[in-house]
Amino acid sequence: MASTSSTGTIKPKLYLLQYDYVANVIEKRKPYREAHLAHMGKQVEKGNVVLGGAFDNPPAGGLIILRNLSIDDVEQIAQQDPYVTNGIVTKYTIKPYMAVVGDTLLSNDLIKI
Repeated sequence: MASTSSTGTIKPKLYLLQYDYVANVIEKRKPYREAHLAHMGKQVEKGNVVLGGAFDNPPAGGLIILRNLSIDDVEQIAQQDPYVTNGIVTKYTIKPYMAVVGDTLLSNDLIKI
């Protein structure tokens, strides 16, 4: 059964962190790419990143699925990302993600309702 908050709402197990990128991002991100990947790599090592990467071709934005964190933690990760601090990301959004189906490797991340 899904975990609920004191208000009766379902507590998310996952969050989506979505980035919108500047135009010509492939060229503009070059000076910050290594630092961005290291920043996200720390979250991978902690077990907090399920999956992440750019979308569209050429990239229009990025999407990172995070686990084991509060929305405040995700906000802090975004604010400290070199892509955000250096203007590669023009806007980011954080949304709870209520995954209900997925690979068995993700069974602990799924909401069972």
